[in-house]
Amino acid sequence: MTMTSNESRAAEGLNFFTTGDGVRISYQINGSAGKPILMLANSIATSMSMWDGQIADFSRHFRVLRYDYRGHGESDTPAGPYSFDRLGRDVIELLDALQIDRVHFLGLSLGGVIGQWLGIYAPERVDRLILSN
Repeated sequence: MTMTSNESRAAEGLNFFTTGDGVRISYQINGSAGKPILMLANSIATSMSMWDGQIADFSRHFRVLRYDYRGHGESDTPAGPYSFDRLGRDVIELLDALQIDRVHFLGLSLGGVIGQWLGIYAPERVDRLILSN
């Protein structure tokens, strides 16, 4: 029996939480508890699976948290447009739901913009901010 993409992701620990405005956001955590948390935010029009090739290496040093933006991957796709403020608040709500105070945040492209939003509006939630393009 061959697993579908969704079944495969679920087997790997795909989880969901619901934002304050009712959007279901998918996320995944890899790595051992007790390590510093590295949160990964991908580029536009991709999903958290874009990081699959890096997870083994990152997990040796970090507990890795990655997620799909609203409208991406396995997350809900509510009517847009989506503001940078809303995308940034989704990160804060995810961290709150997981009871995580601070993370190292690595953002690629759109993820970098969200990282900048966090640096401006929620700097107390970010230990290290890595912006990439």
